[in-house]
Amino acid sequence: MPFVTLRARIWILLSVAVILLLAAAVWLRLGYNRVADASTTIIEQLQPASDSVDSLNTALAEMDSGVTSYALTADITALGTYVEGAGRASNELDNLRPLVDSDPELATLLRETKRAEATWRRQGTRPIIEATRAGNQQEARQLVQSGISRNLYNDVRTYTHSMDEIIRDRVDSAVAEQEHEFLRLSQIVNGSILIFLGLLAAFALLLLRGVLKPLKDLQHQMVEVTEDEAHETPLMPSGPPELHAVGQDAEKMRRELVSEIDRARAAVEGLEQKSPVVAGIRAELANSHHVSVPGIDSFGVLHAAEGVLAGDCWSAQVLLDGQLAVTVTDVAGHGPEAVMEALRLKHTLELSLAQNADPAVALQLAAKGARNPAMPATSLIVLLEPTTGFLVWANAGHPAAWLIGEAGASYLEPTGPLISVLGGQWANHYTRLNVGDSLLMWTDGLTESKDTEGEQLGDVGLDVLVTDALAAEDTAEGLVNHILAAARSRAGDWRNDDLTLVAVRRPAE
Repeated sequence: MPFVTLRARIWILLSVAVILLLAAAVWLRLGYNRVADASTTIIEQLQPASDSVDSLNTALAEMDSGVTSYALTADITALGTYVEGAGRASNELDNLRPLVDSDPELATLLRETKRAEATWRRQGTRPIIEATRAGNQQEARQLVQSGISRNLYNDVRTYTHSMDEIIRDRVDSAVAEQEHEFLRLSQIVNGSILIFLGLLAAFALLLLRGVLKPLKDLQHQMVEVTEDEAHETPLMPSGPPELHAVGQDAEKMRRELVSEIDRARAAVEGLEQKSPVVAGIRAELANSHHVSVPGIDSFGVLHAAEGVLAGDCWSAQVLLDGQLAVTVTDVAGHGPEAVMEALRLKHTLELSLAQNADPAVALQLAAKGARNPAMPATSLIVLLEPTTGFLVWANAGHPAAWLIGEAGASYLEPTGPLISVLGGQWANHYTRLNVGDSLLMWTDGLTESKDTEGEQLGDVGLDVLVTDALAAEDTAEGLVNHILAAARSRAGDWRNDDLTLVAVRRPAE
């Protein structure tokens, strides 16, 4: 179904599922009703009728034995047995009538039984009883011996026996019908389960082949086009029309990004051709940002508020003793003057750290070279020993960096004043970056970014972004990009100030 929409496919599956489930429900209901009807017939009619027939046979037997004993012994007690049995027989015949009225065969047999029982009383037992009461025992015995009463009694028993056999057959048939319906119910249930599992499998196949596979293919293509020299590769969307439309939108976005990349390249090439000095300063500020140190994962980003040059700078350098030195500096203001001061501070700090490996000394040397009182600077210098995580820092009025670990966050607070013509003293402080911990350093352009209502991000807002980033990312580059993307999405004026963000991590082995 290459041209059937995903929504249509889902609706087809749901419709089939609903129809099959409704059909199964109807069959289950019908089967249940048949089982219930059979059970009702057995419980409310057949079983009570069978019990009544048994009681009727017992009563008839008592009548027969009672009249015979009375004729032979003239004992009034035997006559009482007959009378009691006759009363019970009449009651049972009355009880049977509503139980068998719905069955023509049993109703006919019941009428014949009543007729035979009345004939037996009139022609068989009554003459014996009357002769015995009259004191003519000889005649009574002869009547008994003649077998007339016994034959009439056997006629009645023949009808009751037939009734009993028919009732038992009805019970057996009802039980067999119940068993058959139970078997059908189990087959319907099992079939419904198989159908449900089949629908689940079809839905899973639809999800895998119609959604996940096309999305995975599109994801791989989008990752590939981010590689160098692969931007020109067009995206080839697949799958149902909805996902195909998503792929087309992604392809449109790729084309727009390629156009932006081309314009950016043209701008850089034009800058290098027409303004080689500016291009050289830009390259120098961007130099030595990323170094590879075993056991340390670091990444940083610098965004200029105006053009391509910034009053912020940061650097990462490996010292002679193997330590990683990370510096983040923010010169007041932005523009050409701030850029030149940032360049001076960058070179001064890097040279001092390379010679002395002492953050406080580097800050003092940087302050001695300050010439413009209108351009103070903040700076944070961190020295990190890769194998032990031992960390030394000095902070010249810079926003406190956050060291985030399992126990929470600690802060690399200022250890001295800003870098300015006034000079000052700075002290080194010490801590440790444990395995799995993350260190975040930034300039105030990040926390002072404002949303459309003019509210700054601040430390509280940054804490929310950092928490989300730590939960989603496991690399320094991922942390930086995640935080910057979230901050940029809320900002009303992203290019209000130079902005730098650096992350350093000690990943688990």
